[in-house]
Amino acid sequence: MGLAIGLTSVFPNFFMGISLPSLLIIPFCIGVVASWVWKPLRLETGAVVLHSFFCTCLGLYIAAIFLHEGVICLVIVSPILYAGVLIGALFGRIWFRPNRDRFNICVVPLLVIMVATELAMRAPETSVVTDEIRVVAPPATVWPHVLAFKTIPEPPAYWLFRIGLPYPTETTNDGNFVGADRACRFSGGAVFKEKVTEIEPGRKLTFAIVEMPADPELLGHLDARRGQFELRDNGDGTTTLIGRTWYSLHVGPAWYFDWWTQNIFSAVHLRVMRNIKQLAESGR
Repeated sequence: MGLAIGLTSVFPNFFMGISLPSLLIIPFCIGVVASWVWKPLRLETGAVVLHSFFCTCLGLYIAAIFLHEGVICLVIVSPILYAGVLIGALFGRIWFRPNRDRFNICVVPLLVIMVATELAMRAPETSVVTDEIRVVAPPATVWPHVLAFKTIPEPPAYWLFRIGLPYPTETTNDGNFVGADRACRFSGGAVFKEKVTEIEPGRKLTFAIVEMPADPELLGHLDARRGQFELRDNGDGTTTLIGRTWYSLHVGPAWYFDWWTQNIFSAVHLRVMRNIKQLAESGR
């Protein structure tokens, strides 16, 4: 709090940066406070690790029951929350020891570095996810299934889909021309509305994602901006089917959430592309 007051007195615009909820600083502070509460117990390192785990579980339980956070959101954030609490608890375990004068000299610079680093990692992350599979069919056979397909009959294989993350079920298409409306429908009634921006029959289909589902776990956190399917003729009666999604990520730390985003988008791609492969190879 002293650090925050000092910084905001010198840099008034810095207030919003340090006051916004943080997935790094807040769990760290929770761990420091917890270590002060646990100080009379004289816990060994292993016990601190275990107590930090239970502390994190309690926080997740409260978030689920009282804040109505979604299961998927809690699953995704739980590893980094636990890491923050544990690091803070181990930090506090050293800080609250007797004869810690040398250690205290390092505390303020370390906290300044933590705040600055955390703020730097809040910059939006813009990237693209690319996946490809080989289809034993020529592009002309694959192409109609790229444009649209009916409900995918197979149950989802990806583990997050199995515990409640919406997964793609079908794609509709109002026309094979630039400006045509498309929709990618997901389980639970979620719909991504799209508009064709580029089309080369038998080769490439690019579309803008003009509207995302009004899901509180997506809004303000993730913007899927554009998607694309590309077909490459391998010259031997087979086709390489490539799927791409361009997106912007507005949560931090970007390196952590971008890994999850890439993993989830790949699961979406592969579910759709494997369905296209099955339809094309079976001649439906």
